[in-house]
Amino acid sequence: MDMDRRTVLKGASGIVATSALAGCLGGDDGPAGDMTIWYDLGEGEEESLDQWIGTFEDDTDQEIASEAVGELQDRIETAVASGDGPEMWNWAHDWAGDHYDRGFLTDVSDDLNIDVNEMYSDPAVEGIQPPGTDAVVALPGAGETMTLFYNPDLIDEPPETYSEMLSIAEEYHNPANGEYGFTQDVNVYTFSYALQAFGSRVLEVDENDEAILGLEEDGMIQGMELVRDLYQYMPNDLDYDAQISPFVNGNAPLHFNGPWAVGDFNNQDATFEVAELPAVEGGEFTPFNGIDMWYFSDMVSENEDRKATTIEFAEWFTTTEEIVQHYAEEHSYIPVLESIDQDALPDQVATFKTAFDQGVPMPNDSRMNQVWGPLEDAMTEVLTADADIATEFSDAAESIRDSWDE
Repeated sequence: MDMDRRTVLKGASGIVATSALAGCLGGDDGPAGDMTIWYDLGEGEEESLDQWIGTFEDDTDQEIASEAVGELQDRIETAVASGDGPEMWNWAHDWAGDHYDRGFLTDVSDDLNIDVNEMYSDPAVEGIQPPGTDAVVALPGAGETMTLFYNPDLIDEPPETYSEMLSIAEEYHNPANGEYGFTQDVNVYTFSYALQAFGSRVLEVDENDEAILGLEEDGMIQGMELVRDLYQYMPNDLDYDAQISPFVNGNAPLHFNGPWAVGDFNNQDATFEVAELPAVEGGEFTPFNGIDMWYFSDMVSENEDRKATTIEFAEWFTTTEEIVQHYAEEHSYIPVLESIDQDALPDQVATFKTAFDQGVPMPNDSRMNQVWGPLEDAMTEVLTADADIATEFSDAAESIRDSWDE
């Protein structure tokens, strides 16, 4: 099971653009424009992209064909394999390894006009390079991660420690009145900050390309204990809307989410502030970081002129400070462009940046695809059926390793 983080986190809240593309973009007349982009964005993000595409077209006299595409991963797998895909698509960096291994992406490292190591932060550069390679298959637009949200109408200050979180959650927890102490979406990505709090990592790949699972380590068991302790103050229903609604409606003081939620919460007139990750005794909250990327499809190899336009747009879009600052201010994107003055970021974005710096990159190795499902199933059994953590996580690890051997 591939962890479609954007689908899981955004889709259920109703802010993913779900319009499907009817037929090939160019129809019988071939591909549209001077290059084509596919994306799956929220309404405000789509408006911003349209705005900047218009600026690029005015400045360069080139035409960019951009389309919102529902079920983006399925469409890419079908279209690129048949030679009908776009030159570029937008998604988080967790697809890099799998899509590169399957021939969906092109290495443009020899065609770039910029030095990615000088231009972008280290996590961003790591994200655009498939594991174990020097290939560049995308350019990074922004970072994203999880941190604490709180309702200032219910609590004056956010908790500084995990123990304080639990105390606040216990004080406000009253399910009979529809009030809960804590809420958040429940999956591996969203709870990675707790799972990895004591030094264990869900998955790491060493210098020999060996995949190392941390699910059976003591630190991972301790991290899941944090998750279980929080769950007692959450709605029993693990559905996204059931977890999000109490916080949005002012019936929960504490919530964890990412920058993608800010616009949606504002649209729903939710009362919230964003806070730094609380301290954990004996450890440190360590969320997965994501890199929002503009991928170079294998289709760019079909036509040199379209390839040049695609690279020109990607370099301009991801290195123009005005654009990066716009996305920080309007959509709470975490900049990964090194030249951006971090002190000039909006307060919420600066807070997300602090959490981002505390996190670790989400694995973009294709073997991670077999981790999400079994680990999430194990977490669900622990939370909803009071199953033993060590047993469930050991079983999940065995299932994952078996799938790697197939």
